[in-house]
Amino acid sequence: MKNPVIEVDDVWVRLGGQTVLEGVSLTIDPDDFYAIIGPNGGGKTTLLRVILGLLPPCRGEVRILGSTEAAMRKNLGYVPQLRTFDFEYPITVREMVLSGRLGHISRRPRRYDAVDRARAEEALKTMQIAHLADRQIRDLSGGEQQRAIIARALVGDPKVLLLDEPTVYVDAPTEAQFYGTLDRLRARMAIVLVTHDIGVIPEHVTRVACLNRRLYTHDTKEITADMLEATYRCPVDLIAHGVPHRVFSEHSEEE
Repeated sequence: MKNPVIEVDDVWVRLGGQTVLEGVSLTIDPDDFYAIIGPNGGGKTTLLRVILGLLPPCRGEVRILGSTEAAMRKNLGYVPQLRTFDFEYPITVREMVLSGRLGHISRRPRRYDAVDRARAEEALKTMQIAHLADRQIRDLSGGEQQRAIIARALVGDPKVLLLDEPTVYVDAPTEAQFYGTLDRLRARMAIVLVTHDIGVIPEHVTRVACLNRRLYTHDTKEITADMLEATYRCPVDLIAHGVPHRVFSEHSEEE
């Protein structure tokens, strides 16, 4: 029996007087590629923040490798949405990737050593951007910037990689390369992917859940009609992403 790398147990979160997460429970196993889908405002990013220890729940707990100790978060790698980064900041790709080691340095003053630099070079090679190491991050393409962000998350040797809408701002060829990279990384770590891109899920992930305040899942990679209806709170015929239309069954505003 596998020991979970992440356990979320009956987590509730209230923000601004509103319940954002309600009784959310899930487990992530070491070989999981777990996708979480749902509408904007449904709590997906909030759940990631709770797992990362950035937002304490008002009820429930999160265990990383069986422990609630804050130090266990060092086993998590995090890739936020591209738009959260300031790519105009004057820093090279190597320096950006190295910054992912800061949380692993306990000595004072906090200086990078040979191990840190070796891990950064390994991460650059893993993401196939070693040839870009001395370039300014602002001079990279969107796909290259995305690889640099993932390399920064990998440099700490995480047991789990958490990704928040990683393909929102990249084109289709870059997206295809991105999922190929994730398929390779699965041999080394569990992956948790928050996404709107339902179309790619069956091909790549092992399990999928729908989140809209509550979590709905059948613990498989199948997205069923009842999961979607419970999540979007109306009958759903089609969810179309990347094209200018949405098709739903008729429903009232109260539903």
